[in-house]
Amino acid sequence: MPPVLSENNPGVSCYNPMTKDLMPILIAEDNEAQRRYLSELLTDKFPAHAPVIEASDGEAAVRMAIDNKASLSILDIQMPKLSGVKAARSIWKEFPEARIIFWTQFPHEIYINEIRKIVRSTDPQPTYGFIHKNNPEDRFLRFVAAVLEDGADMIDPAFKDSFQRPLLTEFEAEALRYLALGLSNWAIARKCSLSLRGVESRLATLYEKLFPAHSAGTDAEEYDKLAYNVRTRAFFQALQRGLINNDELDKSESELADWIERDRKKFSSGK
Repeated sequence: MPPVLSENNPGVSCYNPMTKDLMPILIAEDNEAQRRYLSELLTDKFPAHAPVIEASDGEAAVRMAIDNKASLSILDIQMPKLSGVKAARSIWKEFPEARIIFWTQFPHEIYINEIRKIVRSTDPQPTYGFIHKNNPEDRFLRFVAAVLEDGADMIDPAFKDSFQRPLLTEFEAEALRYLALGLSNWAIARKCSLSLRGVESRLATLYEKLFPAHSAGTDAEEYDKLAYNVRTRAFFQALQRGLINNDELDKSESELADWIERDRKKFSSGK
């Protein structure tokens, strides 16, 4: 059987010369009913890649994808032990030829931002897809075929805007969580080992990314500066776009509480 080459990565193949077989498809999904549904569907529609292998958490997905050199991994984003995004990072680190589809009920921009950064930092750039679970079966199958057989990157049309917005830096993504949790610029500066002016400059850049239609330079600029609290507006924009969510805020709140306790002692001792 001749190799199936990727249009994005010439020479990358879904064909394993050691076994002379196409490599398997991996499904990583903690919901058993959804996992079995996908397994039966893909076994029926892509029999050359059978048997389909299954994982119920992110850590198992990483092991199975790498050990079996899965030609395609379909990853749920929110899974026990390791998220689908972090699992993808680990898979691509060891096996950059892997093709991955993020199949999710939670298309929050916080995940999309991280996926885009991982893809850009992986060499060669991997083939991937991103699709909502609510899509009809026939559309999902066309999506899988495009990624698996054609090596085409595929983005659910409902989320194309999210994939085209300016990427947030690590500081900007972190700062959004700190703003949501109520930290002042002074505290953010101490937490990130930056000067107060450095924090203010970086936050100004973040606000520009969040508000591309901002009134700066227009007749409305003076009024809007008086009418709006930009930090609160940034929090609202982040919530609306899914750049922060409850899971991430809960983790950040726990980590921040530990840091606050340590930093309060440093402050009291004059350090």
